[in-house]
Amino acid sequence: MDTWDSMQNWHLVLPPSRPSGEELERIRSLASDIDRSAPVGVLGSTPEFRDLLHEFGFSNVHVLERNMRFYEVMGEWRVYQNDEHVVSGDWRDTLGSLRGIYALILSDLTSGNIPYSDRAGFYDLVTEALRPGGFFCDKVLTHTGPMLSLDYLFAKYSSLPLNILHINNFSCETLFCSELLDAENVVDSTKFHAILNERAPNERVAAFVRHTPLITPLGCKWYYGMRWCDLEQEYCPDLARTSVHEDVASSPYYRRMKCFCLQKDK
Repeated sequence: MDTWDSMQNWHLVLPPSRPSGEELERIRSLASDIDRSAPVGVLGSTPEFRDLLHEFGFSNVHVLERNMRFYEVMGEWRVYQNDEHVVSGDWRDTLGSLRGIYALILSDLTSGNIPYSDRAGFYDLVTEALRPGGFFCDKVLTHTGPMLSLDYLFAKYSSLPLNILHINNFSCETLFCSELLDAENVVDSTKFHAILNERAPNERVAAFVRHTPLITPLGCKWYYGMRWCDLEQEYCPDLARTSVHEDVASSPYYRRMKCFCLQKDK
């Protein structure tokens, strides 16, 4: 089963695991000067990006998606039902036929879907898919310091109320930012859930663990965990960084997640 077939509770998922209002506002500002007839692309089926591009009057929106079932499910969470051009297939296969096409490509935490060994080639394909002067807006989960210890996280959530906000945050911190990643640098939601369930020190933490699959289902794997210093050199080396924004201080990914805006030479 594809990882994204398991995502049945998107309505419960909160930022930073999906675009926030602040992120969308930055994209609005950037996109204001882009020709509305130019092709623009979305890596994946992110409904917030698709609605934003339609509201801005872009008439040639491409959604690059491998999983058509997930594309349909995300469509149910859109504000609009406008026509789109769907490019079906793995990005590593489809981007190669789209050279010099896009004035703008939007990406929300897509890097975790790409094996580390394919990262350099993937970002080369993204760069080549942009037209001269085109922009790539990308949110990336980076790790620039040590992972969070489970003892610290268990103590933190032992005194927090069980609600959707804190369940989201617990999922982010324990599965995507904790010492569980140190062994293989890969998020394995089934394996990590079993460890958390076994090590939960009290009923409150056990309740957080029990509800975590609502946000991050079992049976999923993502390529997160390697330190940013080991990945940054391969990250879009031929694009110029026009801005880099950190996530807000209240985010579970604070000081770990970055929103990049990059531009291809004109």
